[in-house]
Amino acid sequence: MLPHVPRAIVALTRDADEHGEVWIAALDCGHRRHVRHRPPQSSYPWLTTEAARAAKIGAPLECTRCAASELPDGASVYKTTAEFDEHTLPAGLRREHTTRGGVWGRAEVLAGTMRFVMPALGIDRELTAGEHAIIPPELEHHVEARPGLRMRVAFLRVAPD
Repeated sequence: MLPHVPRAIVALTRDADEHGEVWIAALDCGHRRHVRHRPPQSSYPWLTTEAARAAKIGAPLECTRCAASELPDGASVYKTTAEFDEHTLPAGLRREHTTRGGVWGRAEVLAGTMRFVMPALGIDRELTAGEHAIIPPELEHHVEARPGLRMRVAFLRVAPD
């Protein structure tokens, strides 16, 4: 079972390709999620009226794609750090930290090995050259350098609609 990763609803639009009360929730992480009120399978009674839907803007909704560390569609790199090794890896990356809201990270191992830890998602693994870790917005994580490490971080975001 995936961990819970609540994200704020920023917009709700009706899904034109579906029949019935199917809505797409745009979330502040950049993902989109289908929601429907079809008890007992799914219960979202607030979808049934315009006023109730409007009141849900800003409210949390679970994002299973963040929980799976999946980049949102359309995410693109807007900034990349310099390369770091085991000696130059900044203290800020070695301790628990987060990215800002709406900002995704991709920790890329260019050579050697590093440990990547993200407790909220139960991730604790060694990454080797050619591997990377996807970092959802606002989730605490840290890295531990191993001898011979060369790595960098790419920052990504989704362009607003």
